[in-house]
Amino acid sequence: KHREFDLSIYSKAYIEQIIHHRLSIHSMESFDEYKAYLQTNPYEVELLNLNLLNSYSTFFRNRFTFETLRNAILPMYHSKNVDNSEIRIWSVACAGGHEAYSLAILFETFNGYNSSKLNYRIFATDKIYSEIEHAVIGIYSEADIANMTHTETDNWMLKIDSKYKINSTLKKNIQFELFDLLQNEVFCPKSSIFGSFDIIMCANVLFYYNEQIQQRIIKGLRKSLSDNGLIVTGEIERAIFLKQGFVEIYPYSCIFK
Repeated sequence: KHREFDLSIYSKAYIEQIIHHRLSIHSMESFDEYKAYLQTNPYEVELLNLNLLNSYSTFFRNRFTFETLRNAILPMYHSKNVDNSEIRIWSVACAGGHEAYSLAILFETFNGYNSSKLNYRIFATDKIYSEIEHAVIGIYSEADIANMTHTETDNWMLKIDSKYKINSTLKKNIQFELFDLLQNEVFCPKSSIFGSFDIIMCANVLFYYNEQIQQRIIKGLRKSLSDNGLIVTGEIERAIFLKQGFVEIYPYSCIFK
């Protein structure tokens, strides 16, 4: 009530996981004890809220999925896209930009090895303004780049003390935008105008929510896909999309049509 924040959208398992984490931090044993603590400590309410709005991400978070995109999906677009039409990608919950920049690295690296280039645009959205700010600035920690190769960091990052700044080349085809997946009036970012995405990255998003909200999000994603579009998910969400009639195009790739 204090935050006008509806906890019912989340899965029970996720809420309990977060609260157990807060209990362990405060060496508490029961929900009732934590409830009493919340009622007298407004700062803890803010910390709980931040924990629930989990924005954890890294570059190339599921390396196998990204390698499948690199070795199978991009060559497919290259061979079929004879008129060099724009490949439209939506990074649904981009957090601090890790996913969007990972995709841009794939495309730019692929283009570097081919005389005919893939024309692409990435629409990257998140519901937290500070995460969009982080993405636009593009400065990351050692932990953020743990899944990157030395070649990738050397080619696309500038090291400044213990931080890594993204190469401005990667920004030219990315548009960052504040967007809440659960908005009722629109189902895709306004900057994309009409959706029709060739690739939608919706990885490590759905498992936070209850089943009703999951269905609502998936319905919006279906509307946003082009006729032959692909949805890329996280490993933990494969079962959700398989149950919804999506077909995984390569085993365990988490890439669906």
